[in-house]
Amino acid sequence: MKKLMLSALLFIAFCSIALGQSITINGTVKSDQGYPVHYAFIKSDNNATYSDSTGHFTLTANPSSKITIKCNGYTDTQADATASLQVVLKTNPAAVINKTPPAKSDAGLLLAAFNNQHPGDDIKTGGGIGGLLVFTSAKETVGHRFLFTQWVHGYMVKANGEIVQTPTMLFNYDKIKGDLYITEDMNNVNLTDKNTIRSFVLFDAHDQPYSFERVLGISNDMYSQLISTGSKYKIYKLIATKFVASNYQSNGISSTGNTYDEFVDNNVYYVFHLKSGSFQQVALKKKALKEAFIDDSTKFTGFTSDHADDKIDESYLISLGNAMNE
Repeated sequence: MKKLMLSALLFIAFCSIALGQSITINGTVKSDQGYPVHYAFIKSDNNATYSDSTGHFTLTANPSSKITIKCNGYTDTQADATASLQVVLKTNPAAVINKTPPAKSDAGLLLAAFNNQHPGDDIKTGGGIGGLLVFTSAKETVGHRFLFTQWVHGYMVKANGEIVQTPTMLFNYDKIKGDLYITEDMNNVNLTDKNTIRSFVLFDAHDQPYSFERVLGISNDMYSQLISTGSKYKIYKLIATKFVASNYQSNGISSTGNTYDEFVDNNVYYVFHLKSGSFQQVALKKKALKEAFIDDSTKFTGFTSDHADDKIDESYLISLGNAMNE
């Protein structure tokens, strides 16, 4: 009887390990010369992240999965998933890709566009990439068409869950057309197929992730930014940027309008209820938010009471979503 009980316990333990409770990996990536490696890409079976400027990273993974580590200028490597993972990458100079694109290349033209520095002649030679004719060199431009002012690191996820990334792959997102731009050689540029890529994550200069998903319940053409998620609710932000041309007029006595072109972000927020599978557009108003979280009215009242003096803005909405999911 004792042997039977012991066998059962061992079987249960084996199954628990095989099924794999997720673990949180806290690790570091260093070069073979002992320096922290920034922007090393760390991937498990279905999750990924980058190392920060100190080489540190955190990743949720199945304990039975293999962890793949890649970085521009280093040889790829793999490691077992452990709670504390110390990775040393071997330097590979042959793998380095130049991070400064030629000015007349597609990647260089877009880099200028990211910073509103797109001369008219370059627009024509660039073959109208992404409809860049909205840029002008004659007027000051306020705001930006693209999410970032530089090419940034990130990764994509296909509809089947496959993570897509190479050590040299860089991105930027067009807030007007909803296109994700990719360059792998700092020369040529490609656009993703929205029917193939269901989501992507981009990392800013401070290593903060920006997660986007193609949510057909919100938009067929644009990706929506996931700003809060949990077991009950997801909160999305649809960034709808518009180009407003300068409209300055003067009769010598009075004047109207602006002397500058402008990219204006019009953000629309949605709450997705996981239980019902329904979306609800919400304004940044207490009444609208109360209606969106009516199923958790007690928790909502407690949150608003604790944050009575806080401004109801995007940060407030993110904190509210996180609290509703606790």
